[in-house]
Amino acid sequence: MQPFFFFPRDRLFWFYHCGAVAFVTVTTLISMLFLGDPSGFNITSSLVWALPYSLVVLVFRYCYQKRKWYLLNIPRLMLLIVLYGTITGVLVVALVLLITIPMFWTELPKGQPNFDISLFIFRNLIGGSLNTQLFICSWIFIYANTINSKQKKLTEINNLRLQSSLREARLSNLSNQLNPHFLFNALNNIRFMVHENAQNAENMILALSDILRYSLASSELTKVTIGQEMEIIDRYISIVSIQLEDRLHFSKHISEHLHGYLLPPMVLQMLVENAIKHGIDNIEGGGQLQLQAFEQETALVFTVSNDLPALHTGNSANLTHHNTGLGLENIRQRLMLLYGNNASLLINQQNSSNARPQFVVTMTIPKEFAR
Repeated sequence: MQPFFFFPRDRLFWFYHCGAVAFVTVTTLISMLFLGDPSGFNITSSLVWALPYSLVVLVFRYCYQKRKWYLLNIPRLMLLIVLYGTITGVLVVALVLLITIPMFWTELPKGQPNFDISLFIFRNLIGGSLNTQLFICSWIFIYANTINSKQKKLTEINNLRLQSSLREARLSNLSNQLNPHFLFNALNNIRFMVHENAQNAENMILALSDILRYSLASSELTKVTIGQEMEIIDRYISIVSIQLEDRLHFSKHISEHLHGYLLPPMVLQMLVENAIKHGIDNIEGGGQLQLQAFEQETALVFTVSNDLPALHTGNSANLTHHNTGLGLENIRQRLMLLYGNNASLLINQQNSSNARPQFVVTMTIPKEFAR
């Protein structure tokens, strides 16, 4: 997300804004020359007006973006714009009068024996405020319409990117989750298990079939429930546990009341596979793999932690290089396209003097319950 500045860094913004202000100022001066009183006071007021006018429209721009006024419905936004234009229009003209009247104090009464300063200020304040309100509201309407158009285009682009990403995910799901190494070992173990324990062999075939079916079915979906994802993780672990025998010590801590919430399909499964492939599988004596989830007020937080092989101990550069491959990058991109800045994927290493160092992936996504 790009940083927001009170004074825009976009040259095109200033080109249009300054051009509009210059046009209004020149038009006012020309009409004053032919139709009004081209006095020093009026000319100076027209020039000074541009500064507070620019300031109040920039304040609206700031509030529109930072206070998220763009989320208001149309009637409320229209009312807000009119009220803002009315109040700031009076303030702009009052400030202009406050600056210019002292500068021309001795010149104002000339030729006007019955000159009343209070009436003079009142007339200028009312007339100038109405004009300024019109210009402020016009600027705001143009700005809001431009921002909304850009937002719609950005949303369309993000939707196209998401669709493209999901199409790529459909093609890569089998290779990412059911990679040749995993499939070869699973089928090889099934072959031996047929002669040793027919029931275990049948269970492995059913588990592998469920993983394949889920991978194909979920490729058509943007999100699935946590409960569905946990079922496929259990199937995956049941196969890997036979392959790794007693080297894998897996535990999960996800409350059942979270099973109805939604998340992108195969995401947790990819994190679990990444932990086994780059962690547990490379440790001679095996290690711990833990999957946890807890809820915050508006978000769900998942952590996948696994023991690290000796190669990565104390070497965070190596850690990042070997454990953040295409799988994690694919997850990060999918989260960004689905949730924008409301989701995150963080990676770090936790060291302990009494235990093996661990690789920890923390994923945070907005809470969204399945209907």
